[in-house]
Amino acid sequence: MKTLEQYFKDQPLLPDDITVPRNGKDLTSAEQAFLRKYLGFESPSGDQGPTIQAVTPEQVMPGPTSPTGVVHGTKGATDPHGSSIDPDPAELQKTLREQPELQLIGFRLADQDYALPIEVIQEVIRAVEPTKLPSAPTFLSGVVNLRGRVTPLVSLRNLLRLPPGEDLFIIVCRHGGLQVGLQIQAVSTMHRVKQERIDWAVESLLGVQNEMICGLIRSENQRLISILSLDHLVQSLVKS
Repeated sequence: MKTLEQYFKDQPLLPDDITVPRNGKDLTSAEQAFLRKYLGFESPSGDQGPTIQAVTPEQVMPGPTSPTGVVHGTKGATDPHGSSIDPDPAELQKTLREQPELQLIGFRLADQDYALPIEVIQEVIRAVEPTKLPSAPTFLSGVVNLRGRVTPLVSLRNLLRLPPGEDLFIIVCRHGGLQVGLQIQAVSTMHRVKQERIDWAVESLLGVQNEMICGLIRSENQRLISILSLDHLVQSLVKS
């Protein structure tokens, strides 16, 4: 079996020459909703608000998506020019529950294990300093212009109410028309998990409802690994 590093190494890199969006016509509806919610306008540059800082981060691992961010075989959302940019959230969730075996990227936060399906991951980069947003919730660290896309950076520690710590890496994901950076402590491994080891009825195991967790993996050592719900996370960023 390939190591996590070998798996990523075999995947195509994301392009570095994507045109930076200059107005609302170049943005997805989710990007426009995010800018409208937190900055009161729909363009990432101009006289209406702060200019979102463009960053050139060190890429630790390229992701398993194609250069356009498309997951092969999955119908996705489209950008303003009609090109597919990410998997359709409803179809992705259905596919995850029907596949006999899933591949997920595991990472750690505050000595707890989490995972995300490889279908939504674009790359892993080293931490960058974002542009701060006025009146943003504590879990929203800020926003950056990453490879031409408006990219909110989310502190999973604050979102999941975990103890404070140093997060040195960012998992860049794309879902529902929005590119999101998840600040993490470290990437741990790639999981290849059979469906029977995943429990999608989270409330029955945790005893409480947690919208940010959509499933639980029972590892071979009986440790529980939480699968993050990127759909709920993106909705919390763009809905008024």
